[in-house]
Amino acid sequence: MKYFGTDGIRGIAGKFLDKKLIIKIARALVRFYKKNKLCKVLLVGNDSRISSDYILSNLESILLEYGINVENLGKCSSPCLAYITKKFNYPLSMMISASHNSSEYNGIKFFNANGEKISENTEIELEKFIDIKTSLGEKNFALRKNVEFLKDFYVSHLKELKNFNFPLIIDCANGGVSEICKQIFEKSKIIHANPNGYNINHDCGCTHIEFLRSICLKEHKVGLAFDGDADRIQIVDEYGNVISGDKILYILSKFYLKSNDKIIGTIYSNVGLEQSLKKREIELIRANVGDKNVYETMKKFHAEIGGEDAGHIIIKHLLNTGDGVLIGILICNILHITKLKILELLKDYKECYQEHSTIPISKPFKLNEDIRFLIKKFEKDGARIIIRPSGTEPILRIMAEHENKSIAKKMVESLKNFIKSNCL
Repeated sequence: MKYFGTDGIRGIAGKFLDKKLIIKIARALVRFYKKNKLCKVLLVGNDSRISSDYILSNLESILLEYGINVENLGKCSSPCLAYITKKFNYPLSMMISASHNSSEYNGIKFFNANGEKISENTEIELEKFIDIKTSLGEKNFALRKNVEFLKDFYVSHLKELKNFNFPLIIDCANGGVSEICKQIFEKSKIIHANPNGYNINHDCGCTHIEFLRSICLKEHKVGLAFDGDADRIQIVDEYGNVISGDKILYILSKFYLKSNDKIIGTIYSNVGLEQSLKKREIELIRANVGDKNVYETMKKFHAEIGGEDAGHIIIKHLLNTGDGVLIGILICNILHITKLKILELLKDYKECYQEHSTIPISKPFKLNEDIRFLIKKFEKDGARIIIRPSGTEPILRIMAEHENKSIAKKMVESLKNFIKSNCL
């Protein structure tokens, strides 16, 4: 699609996501509301990026002019917005966030009345409206309303689920969940929870886990790390080990699934997860990358749990999108109930080594026959290879999975060198 990527519309604020495009998106929303006869109110929230007010003010200039009431939840996480959307039956909500990306990026993603990310068909419908230049009809002014108090319902919901009381180290990535975590984890050490508009995800959070690892190892405590909009999580145990999404899925499967159930992963899910689940007679089904694709596959196969190794984890009976804080609470509940360490919960889990790397790209990329030949050669040597353009950044992602770490690294380097020399 022209505008929508893996997770909404995303780019550098003021460049790709400039005033012209923002106004076109707002006009598309007016058309979308009219065509679908939706109740004319939009719930909005944002993470802590400096550009969020700029984006919202430009959106509001059109929405309020043409009869769409805007109710502002303020700084929050994407799952908080999704929860409030469903609980209070908003027809549509909009999160202004670029998730794990650095502060110069921003984005827009939407949730429907069920707290689900909008479908690809809905994205296609909105895309068609974005480039239409015809009149929006008569002006019909609407109201802006502050509804930040609604976040208290989300906080209360998570507090009700929490049944452990041991202290943690919480890394909020200087993002939208900073204040929320201070309310939920009152006995814990909260770090990177002072957003200034520019420090979101900067050397912190689940994409920069080393600082949290050092603290957990020093203080012998479990740590939870989120990204900018807290829809994903990485966990660090008291020994400094990073517990990524695949391992979190495996732990959750032990307590929420039974034999013959299914769990949804992605093409990146470690083959070790697949084999470990198979021993417990649970099937791993792989979806395309993106938690929205995971969720759609969960619905198709009536699966209760799904997620990505990057940390988007969905438990469907609790929320229809990934929620890092929620998942952290559930894992800590399990630790409390079992009186076990995380590594003890993973003692029967074995995984292959994955080597990941990226290459900057400036134009669309397609696999040619020479690359396909090289991939097949590596696969005959027992590897699993994935090469794909990112859906959120101008980069090509390369992954090699193999039981031998050094072989996986050599394969990724060979692929990178070949692509740089022959394909870019």
